[in-house]
Amino acid sequence: MEKVKSIRLLTLFLLTIMCLPTWAQELMNVSGRVVDDTQEPMIGVSVVEKGTTNGSVTDLDGVFKLKARKGATLVISYIGYATQEVKAGQNLKIVIKEDSKILDDVVVVGYGIQKKSSVTGAISQVKAEDIENRTITDAKQALQGKTAGVQIVSSSAAPGSSPTVRIRGFSSNVSSEPLYVVDGIRMSDISGIDPNDIASMEILKDAASAAIYGAEAGNGVVLITTKKGKAGEGHISYSFQYTGQSLARVPKMLNAEEYIQYMTEGNTFTKDYLSANWDGKTDTKWTDVAFEDSKMTKHNLGFSGGNDRGNYYLSLSYLNNDGIVKGDADTYQRLTATINSEYKIKSWLKVGTTNQTEKYNVRQVSSNSEYGSLLTSVLMLDPLTPDTYANGTLPFHVQNALNNKKHLLTDANGNYYGISNFYAGEQYHPMIMRDNNLARNSGFNINGSIYADFTPIKGFTFTSRFGYRLAGTRSSTTSLPFYGNGVQSRDYVSQSSQSSTSIYYQWENFANYLMSLGKHNINTMVGMSYQESTYDYVQGGLNANGEDALLKNDPLFYYLNFASASAVKSVAGEKTRTAKLSYFGRLSYDYAGKYYAQFSLRADAADLALLPKNTRWGYFPAASLGWTVSEEKFFTPLRNTINSLKLRASWGQNGSLSALSGYSYSTDMTQSGLYPFTSGINYLRGVSPSTMGNDNLKWETSEQTDIGIDAYAFNSRLNFSMDYFNKKTKDLLIWNTTPSLEIGGNTSPINAGNVSNKGFEFELGWRDHIKDFSYGIRANLATISNKVTYIDPSITRLAGSTFHTYTVTYFEQNYPVYYFRGYKFAGIDPKTGNPTFADLDKSGNISDGDLTYIGDAIPNFTYGLTITAAYKGFDLTIFGTGSQGNDIFNCINRPDYAASNKQKELFYTDRWTVNHTKATQPRAGAANMDKYACSSAMVFDGSYFKIKQIQLGLTLPKKWISKIAVSNARVYLSLDDFFTFTKYKGFDPEASANATSGMGIDKGTYPMSKKFVLGFNIDF
Repeated sequence: MEKVKSIRLLTLFLLTIMCLPTWAQELMNVSGRVVDDTQEPMIGVSVVEKGTTNGSVTDLDGVFKLKARKGATLVISYIGYATQEVKAGQNLKIVIKEDSKILDDVVVVGYGIQKKSSVTGAISQVKAEDIENRTITDAKQALQGKTAGVQIVSSSAAPGSSPTVRIRGFSSNVSSEPLYVVDGIRMSDISGIDPNDIASMEILKDAASAAIYGAEAGNGVVLITTKKGKAGEGHISYSFQYTGQSLARVPKMLNAEEYIQYMTEGNTFTKDYLSANWDGKTDTKWTDVAFEDSKMTKHNLGFSGGNDRGNYYLSLSYLNNDGIVKGDADTYQRLTATINSEYKIKSWLKVGTTNQTEKYNVRQVSSNSEYGSLLTSVLMLDPLTPDTYANGTLPFHVQNALNNKKHLLTDANGNYYGISNFYAGEQYHPMIMRDNNLARNSGFNINGSIYADFTPIKGFTFTSRFGYRLAGTRSSTTSLPFYGNGVQSRDYVSQSSQSSTSIYYQWENFANYLMSLGKHNINTMVGMSYQESTYDYVQGGLNANGEDALLKNDPLFYYLNFASASAVKSVAGEKTRTAKLSYFGRLSYDYAGKYYAQFSLRADAADLALLPKNTRWGYFPAASLGWTVSEEKFFTPLRNTINSLKLRASWGQNGSLSALSGYSYSTDMTQSGLYPFTSGINYLRGVSPSTMGNDNLKWETSEQTDIGIDAYAFNSRLNFSMDYFNKKTKDLLIWNTTPSLEIGGNTSPINAGNVSNKGFEFELGWRDHIKDFSYGIRANLATISNKVTYIDPSITRLAGSTFHTYTVTYFEQNYPVYYFRGYKFAGIDPKTGNPTFADLDKSGNISDGDLTYIGDAIPNFTYGLTITAAYKGFDLTIFGTGSQGNDIFNCINRPDYAASNKQKELFYTDRWTVNHTKATQPRAGAANMDKYACSSAMVFDGSYFKIKQIQLGLTLPKKWISKIAVSNARVYLSLDDFFTFTKYKGFDPEASANATSGMGIDKGTYPMSKKFVLGFNIDF
């Protein structure tokens, strides 16, 4: 026992001797405050006594306190900011600055990232700040006006609709949609990605940048990176947005007095008939009947954090958008969740996962159709018909329909909806059109990946990534009995439903190796990819056959299970599968940050569902060069003004899958009748070829050359870039070639079409500050020249979209893609008031030989402008975008319905009358109105400029919110899509019937609403 005590005393003595030097060093109180360049406090900054683990972090006011040795050095560090060392003291004020090396912009490229200063291709970037606090519900909308060379084509602004993106023009006769890649996963639709979860969007515009995606990149590539957590203290954020929506533009229609005058002038109705069937006071404005003010709300809750080994990001978003059509027939609800995480298990192994989940419900009303569209009906119905009949008083034609047991629909108060006694066509009361169908669509999407990065040696990283996409949809339509007018009614209820499932997965393995030898830097990447997708669906229908197809016209019975005995039943369904195997590689080289070169090659093989075996492989090479001129010695005198100047040039080839599907190259056989080859009543089924087959069918290929300049000047306050591109798409798939007279039958598609797109792109930005006032201006502009340069000689032109019985767009050599073709309006005959047209073929009459180019929807240039400013917590953003030189074909008024209402400025204001013979518009009831409807008279300038956003925000002072543990709080007001400047007289100058053959055709497109927005963001 004594021995043990002796050992303890000796140990204590030795420890005391060893610690004497430490105890001898006097400790002192250290305190201070850390702020950024704008004097705002920095929260969570690490303050550590150098050479020890003794330290602290700054609080909500940027203040830190600790005890340290007298004369010690403090190390101040924070991610994204330059590390500083200061001498320990009291009441220190430390200003930390952004680390230019750390914050040197990086852009995502295929299978890797690059510093922006090293990029040799044409890549544009849209950052999170361009997306946040906007009323966009689809990530595609964030691209409009924010970068040059990207155009958004919208065929509907209804809740739940998704626009189409066009990168550097219109390249195909089928589809020009780009490839979307979200966190490395290929996607055909990104509408389920909540914009709040996006960290950045890169647009690979030239072929060299996109060539690494080969056969899928012919129309450009949009790379989306979702947010990740950052090292440091955990972060909680919540944002809320309330949006009031209303109809932005209302076309001027004829009122009751004008309608009566126009119809009697044209002898469509006599005054006696109008007097007998009009109450003398009704003057219905159908836009007021159909539309109302509505609201949209958005919630987003996020959690993020991490340390030096891993990070996490979790978010949950809810969107509820009730459209501007009265009632709840145009609604969109979406619930999305994002889970991203990665962790460094070993120094040589990092694993991670990205996941986005979406559940949605959508209801939409009919639009964009001359054969029954709610949006078209408000422009065609006469103003003499009332919205509803009050006090139970029904006119004769309505009472007669009721006596004949027709199903007249009513409003919420039980009043019958108005039924016109003047206009009877496919368009009728918009609320009847809303209520006679119960259409519901819902579904889910689950997208994600699991990946691992192996780094066995310095500079070498091998990545294995498994990606997946699961989607399911459900839709049902209950067609209810109704009476719209004498030609539009339904006596019985019917039902149809469909369910579908899509499963996609990809497995990619690729390795990057970065090697530096003095001033030589070499980066190599090789990899492979396998993709497989399956799709299956089942649908069923119950059609009426003399009685309701359902047992009862009741919402509880609106399912396929409740079929009546007389119902005609239908069922369909099948499963399809496609797959693709790819190998790819890239070699990048730079010397001293001055000279750059990059080469890539991708080989893609399609399965037999797309291409025949002998042409299934496609090879897509690319090369690009760069020269940072500002790094040369001769540039030194200019470097203080022009900080960086780089020249770029690239060439490459990409492919397209848009027109390939369903064994289109194969020789198909069909049953062709019964034949009596034997005596008696025995017949044999005959079989004949239905298509001729094409074993030489191959990929569509896009070849593009790009020359660009990037410059930074005046201490990088000014940035400028310019690109010239020449894009040639060849081997388009063409149908309807003339078959051999000996063989007969139908031809399979052949590669027989070429399209050219060329133009310039400019991007310019300036940012600066004057004391506490900071501001920035960013502008972009892109020109486009589009032309079909070749089509198979056996085809004069390919027909596109139609208006009633007239084809109005065509795909033809030496013209823009799907240009407008019609008669050339030559003015009004002053003697008769009838429209006249140019006799181009000199035949003496107006016929198909006089049809010619009358316009196109492709703009000469598009542009965008963003202005930002901030002063002591207040911030202002003004964002606008527009296009110039595009045309709109107004296909609203069918000429076979003379009694339909008319747009005042198109048919009434300057019409011919006996007292006004020098008119620009035909007389009421004029001859040749069928030709007038598909002539240049109905083609209008669609140029526009829209102020998409005017937002004023206030960031609350830290001293106000720090007491409730809030690190940041901002409130804002915004006017979105409030102001549109255009000469077009319709609802929306961005109207399109569809994104390919129907660009610029207005058949009653669901219009953009103007929005008043109130929102706030809170960070904890």
